[in-house]
Amino acid sequence: MRKAIYIALIFGVLVSCKEKTKPEKAENKPTEIPAWKVDLDTILEKNNPKNLDLSKHQLFIDTTRNSETFKRLINSKPNRMDNDAISYHEKEIAKKHKPIKIDLKEFPRHWISLKKLNNEFVIYEPCDGNTTAFEINESSVLFFYQLEPHTDLISDLRKITENEISLELRTVPQKTDTEKTELTIKPTEFENVYLLTYSFGEWYVTPKEKVSEFDIVVNHCPTMKRMEFKGFDKK
Repeated sequence: MRKAIYIALIFGVLVSCKEKTKPEKAENKPTEIPAWKVDLDTILEKNNPKNLDLSKHQLFIDTTRNSETFKRLINSKPNRMDNDAISYHEKEIAKKHKPIKIDLKEFPRHWISLKKLNNEFVIYEPCDGNTTAFEINESSVLFFYQLEPHTDLISDLRKITENEISLELRTVPQKTDTEKTELTIKPTEFENVYLLTYSFGEWYVTPKEKVSEFDIVVNHCPTMKRMEFKGFDKK
């Protein structure tokens, strides 16, 4: 009888130890979402900003033609930081090259860059910085890139018509040994679309007063930086 009791006790201990060594069943915990993805919009679609929660990240195509985004582009002016950077470049170039003044006649002075999306031209308002833009005045060309502006001084007006211009420019020695650059703006076969060619690149552009002819891809980032939209057509 005692033998049977001992055997039962030993068997019970072995069963208990085996159950304790079984792996615990995984809990059905929800997958944690990184903070930067909490309000991330990745679907590009046409929308009126008035219909969106602008306290969150929004990626959309603004087709309204009268939104704050359109008004901001049409009325855009360089901010104080831009003016300081531009003033610095002008003074540096003028140490060696005396600026000249040209007559721009009726040629447009303010230009906004364009991108192609599904074979259509659009304007892009990035998450960080500004839409790339250009300004031509009587003595210089101002380049308002997405993050940092600069300027070159005009040294020669080679050609100007109602819708085309060709300029020789002077720049800082850090950009080119000759301190010379060139800029041309010519119309393309597309309505209100021009090609701006600079010594270091090309951009499709439109006069600022024609901004309302195009949709705007808006990467609205109210709280933190996001990735810029990469889905534009390749040239």
